[in-house]
Amino acid sequence: MPLQVRLTPKLTYKLRLTPQMRLDISLLQMPLVKLKDYIKQQIEENPLLETESMDALLKEDVSDLNDNSHKSDAEKQDYRESLITYTVNLQQHLLRQLHLLADTEEEHKIGQFIIDNINDDGYLRASIEEIAESAQAVPLQVQKVLSLIQTFDPVGVCARDIRECLLLQIKTKGQENSLAGQVIDKYLHYLEKKRFEFIAKKLKVPIERIQEAVKEIANLEPKPGRSFNTERAVRWIPDAILKRNNDKYEVMLNDWELPSLKINPKYKRMLNQKDITEDTKEYLKERLEKGKFLINAINKRKDTIQKVTEAIVYIQEDFLDNGMQNLKSMTLSQIAKLVGKHKSTVSRTVSNKYLQTPDGIFELRHFLNSGVKQENGELYSSKAIKSKIKELINHENKETPLTDQKIVNLLKQDEISISRRAIAKYRHQLKILPSQSRRE
Repeated sequence: MPLQVRLTPKLTYKLRLTPQMRLDISLLQMPLVKLKDYIKQQIEENPLLETESMDALLKEDVSDLNDNSHKSDAEKQDYRESLITYTVNLQQHLLRQLHLLADTEEEHKIGQFIIDNINDDGYLRASIEEIAESAQAVPLQVQKVLSLIQTFDPVGVCARDIRECLLLQIKTKGQENSLAGQVIDKYLHYLEKKRFEFIAKKLKVPIERIQEAVKEIANLEPKPGRSFNTERAVRWIPDAILKRNNDKYEVMLNDWELPSLKINPKYKRMLNQKDITEDTKEYLKERLEKGKFLINAINKRKDTIQKVTEAIVYIQEDFLDNGMQNLKSMTLSQIAKLVGKHKSTVSRTVSNKYLQTPDGIFELRHFLNSGVKQENGELYSSKAIKSKIKELINHENKETPLTDQKIVNLLKQDEISISRRAIAKYRHQLKILPSQSRRE
C-alpha cells in the first residue's frame, strides 16, 4: 500500500500564560524591598504612570481623620522604629552558615575555631596544626571542616593565600580546568610580573588567549571579606502587620512602604486627540496597557497576601497567644483550600514575606510545618514537639539526663504520641547530644 500524505485536523488544549498572568506571578513572589525598586523603575520608564500627589494624600487623611483604616504619623513612626535592624560582620555571617551546614557538634566546634582565625579580608591566618591543637581535634577533621567553610559565602573565603582564594572562585564557576584556572594554579607569580609571553609559551597558547584569561582573573575578588569590613545593616520590612483589637487579630497590609500608583490623566486624554501621530498613539496605548497591568497586579498581590495571612493567623491563633508549643501543623494545601487558591500561589505568597506581630517579625513560612499523626488521627505540629523536647532537656537533671525513651513517655503524658526514632531525629536537628553525652 503506497504511503499517502494528508492533512488531519486535531484539537489540543494548551495552557498559556497571558502577559497579565505572568506579571501577577512575578510580583507575587517579589519581596517588598525588591517590589519597591521595581515600581520605581516602572515609573521612570512609563510616562503614563505616576504616584498619588502628596496634596491628595493629605486631603484624604484630613477627610477621613476618624477612619481607623488611616494611621497617624505617630503610628507610622512606631512602625518604622519596630522594624528589626541589625548589623552583620564577616564572622557572624560565616557562623550562621556553619550552624546550618555542620553535621555534628564536633564539626561546629572546629568551625568556630577556624572562623575566629579568619581576618577582615577573609583569609585564614592560622595553620591546620594550630587549629587542631586549639580545638583538641585531629588535623584530618580540621581539614574537612576547612573545606566545608571554603564553600561558604562570600566565595573565596577562608583561603590561606591569594592563589587558593582565586582558585576557589574559579572552582565555584566550574572553570577550574579553564585557561584562567591553569594560569592561577601554576603561573600566578609570573602573572604578577606581567610576563604574558612566558606564560603563553609554557601553556602553548597564543598570547591573546592569555590576555583574555587575565581579564577574567581581574574580575575575581582578591579580598572576599572586603564587603564586610564595615558592618552592614540588614532590615526586615514586614508585608503585613498584626494587631489585636477587641480580643481578635486584625491583619493590615503594609501599604506605607509602597507608592500609590495611578494613570496620568494628561497622557490618557492625548489618546483621544486627533492631532497626534499613529506612532505616538500606538506608544501611548502600549504604555497605558502596561500601566493598567501593573496596577492590577499590585492590587492582586495585596489581596492574595491579605487572604493568605488571615488564613495563617486563623489557624495559628493559639501559637500567637501562647507561644511555640501551641504551633499547629499547617501545610500549603491546607491554606490553599481555605483561601481558594492553588498551592503554588500560596507557596509564592509565603516566600520572602514577613508578618509583624506583637511578639516580633516572623517569615510567613515560619508558620508552615509538618505534623506527627496522633492516635486520634489528628496531626501534631513537629515544631511544637521540638519545642517541648528542647524545654524538657533544658530542665532535666544533668546527673541523670533524659533518654529518648523517657522523653517519649513524658510526651505521652501530654497525650502526644511519637516514636523514639522520631525523638532521636528531632534531637539531632536541634543539635542536642544523646543523653550519655549530656551527663555531667
